[in-house]
Amino acid sequence: MLQKIAVLADIHGNLSALTAVLADARQQAVTDYWFLGDLFLPGPGAEDLYQALAAVQPSVWLQGNWDQGIQALVDGQVQLEDPSEVYFARLTQYLIERLSPNHFQALVKQPIATSRTVNGLDFGLSHNQPERSTGHDLYPNQAEAHFDHLVGQHDVAVYGHIHQQLLRTSDQGQLIINPGATGQPYSPYAKFMADQRAHYAILTVTDAGQLSVDFRKVSYDISQEIARAKQQELPYFDLYRHLRQTGFTSTHDKALLSRVNAAQGYPQEVQAYFHR
Repeated sequence: MLQKIAVLADIHGNLSALTAVLADARQQAVTDYWFLGDLFLPGPGAEDLYQALAAVQPSVWLQGNWDQGIQALVDGQVQLEDPSEVYFARLTQYLIERLSPNHFQALVKQPIATSRTVNGLDFGLSHNQPERSTGHDLYPNQAEAHFDHLVGQHDVAVYGHIHQQLLRTSDQGQLIINPGATGQPYSPYAKFMADQRAHYAILTVTDAGQLSVDFRKVSYDISQEIARAKQQELPYFDLYRHLRQTGFTSTHDKALLSRVNAAQGYPQEVQAYFHR
């Protein structure tokens, strides 16, 4: 039977964006959902966000690099010396205090890659490359060989991580798709970066295995998401407000993070929390 699959990636704690995308997907009468990882952080979504995604029963639910980073931090694999590490740790502390233990364990047990066959089409699904969730080798300007590695022997490769909607082919003509970021879209081009609507894609596969791709961009109330972050006392609220208003992150702005961390006492707080 005909399948219409909503593909989401990189929600990054943004419940307002996810709610809008799920509403749009319902209107489009999708039959399944695939989620390609990075559910949490830096936004305030926690248990409420997990439940919203779980309610649509995705048949694919992957971990992303931020999801894996959360587990690495909890396992004591992060030194918490770098300002960006402190930033990630304080946000992770916020998440852990608001996410049920069962759902945390379910999150960190998800794979980073899988495959599905739909009406005879073989899909390879991953957050980034199938063997690792991070890296920059699948950005649009990267070498063809990286994309050929991604798709492998599959008919179609679908991945997340780069926060940009993308459609291209491998050297052999296989299809490669990125649905963009539901909660944190990005573009290196200023006019498109200014468009902060929530991204996802719908893959329609007919009974005969014919594939159509519909890239969707869904408007939502960004001011509502900012108000939710403030009401829920999200750490680094000013940075999150800037992110939602502009699309630009502060994750690697070490000078800025050092000032905020020092002012709030976050280095001492996360050391005490994760090394107790």
